[in-house]
Amino acid sequence: MENARILIVEDEAVVAENLEMTLTDTGYEVVGRAASADDAVNAAIELKPDLILMDIVLIGHKNGIDASREIKEKIDIPTIFLTAYSDLDLVDRAKSTEPYAYIIKPFQERQLFASIEMTLYKSRMARKLKESEAKFRDLTELLPQTVFETDEKGNLTFANRAGFDYFGYTQDDFDRGLTALQMMSPEDRDRAEENIGRVMKGEQLDGVEYTAQRKDGSTFPCIIYTTPIIRENKPVGMRGVIADITKRKAAEKRIEEEYRRAEFHIDLMGHDINNMNQVTIGYLDMLLQAPDFPDKFRKGVETALNHVKKSADIIYNVKMLSMIRSGETKLRKIDIYPAYRSALKAVESSPREIRINSNITEGRYFISGNAFLFDAFLNLLNNAVKFDQHEIVEIDVDISSSDDNWRIEFKDRGRGISDDYKKIIFNRMERAGESAQGSGLGLTIVKYIVESYGGSISVEDRVKGDRTQGSNFIVLLPKGG
Repeated sequence: MENARILIVEDEAVVAENLEMTLTDTGYEVVGRAASADDAVNAAIELKPDLILMDIVLIGHKNGIDASREIKEKIDIPTIFLTAYSDLDLVDRAKSTEPYAYIIKPFQERQLFASIEMTLYKSRMARKLKESEAKFRDLTELLPQTVFETDEKGNLTFANRAGFDYFGYTQDDFDRGLTALQMMSPEDRDRAEENIGRVMKGEQLDGVEYTAQRKDGSTFPCIIYTTPIIRENKPVGMRGVIADITKRKAAEKRIEEEYRRAEFHIDLMGHDINNMNQVTIGYLDMLLQAPDFPDKFRKGVETALNHVKKSADIIYNVKMLSMIRSGETKLRKIDIYPAYRSALKAVESSPREIRINSNITEGRYFISGNAFLFDAFLNLLNNAVKFDQHEIVEIDVDISSSDDNWRIEFKDRGRGISDDYKKIIFNRMERAGESAQGSGLGLTIVKYIVESYGGSISVEDRVKGDRTQGSNFIVLLPKGG
């Protein structure tokens, strides 16, 4: 991946922070961030990034589509839209600005990186194709890619030296007549012929992938950018660039293999290793329950049992994160109350005295969700219990209506969270150094669950300005389902 300069336009600070960290860790340079359309336009003109990652919904009366349109009028910078919305009208409006990609949140990192790399590649090639005719023929002989021109029937009228060398043809072959279709593998010729017809009608095709074929019959994957040659307002041929993407395809294959390998390891942990944990837990429990078990060994066995249970919890959480981030979980209309009630019973089974005050009732609060809602509630409640050092744990859980969302607040009386840590508390990879509330995977899982429902989560002080009085975790979940 190249060290591209990227501008992030995102009004959710936590999302922008996490996105910047992900991009920076991968080798990209984040040159700036903006939260509104006007700030995005100004930043694009001033910083001149290679690429803009643009959220459609921004603060203020303008959105990302408006910002992209203004930027396009003033400076040529490729844009990828990032949004949690999948409304078709919104998508159509976004398409009018000709973005290079449109990605629905939550997205997988490999999908984001692939879109960025393809966008940067398409952007580079598009700029080359816009160079003047005077420079075109001089420069094409220096290019490693195949550059060609055809007449309106697809017969080659020009190919650069790299094209001859790469495809194995000679000048004599060219003089006897070559067609663009001869450079395609037989299985791709019908599609290529159809696309040539589209170009001959004046359409420009950017980044169409084919399997190319050399004179000796060998093949390789390629990507072709074509544009019509216009004379007197009429297409009379086409010109294009053919780039070998063998290395890119190999890299994509390696990424896919690594992904499958990671999934295998997760499945291994989730099944085989977790089964071993359960067997170990069973035997340790049996030892502790044995009437003649020596007291001098009891503390050691209890410690071992506790750690094995934590290991099982970690495996469960990793598996859950994988399922949520894969986007394979399905949503349906559910009542919030049953999941909340189950989580409540699980937490109240603790040996500590716990008082939870709540106004959540059955049959009133519906969302589009799934069984993971129980885990979200359980993690939030357990988090509140864990960091409350009072003799009696007291938690307030309040639900209210907030526009199109249900607003659920979890107010604890723990030791509180610093302002800096509030910004990263839901992102496990960013958290290091500060031992504070929610140091495990729990809050990260809550974030992914909530966002998979189209919602959001944030945290603030329970008593404004006094962190020592505890925290208030605020979950917004879209109504209905």
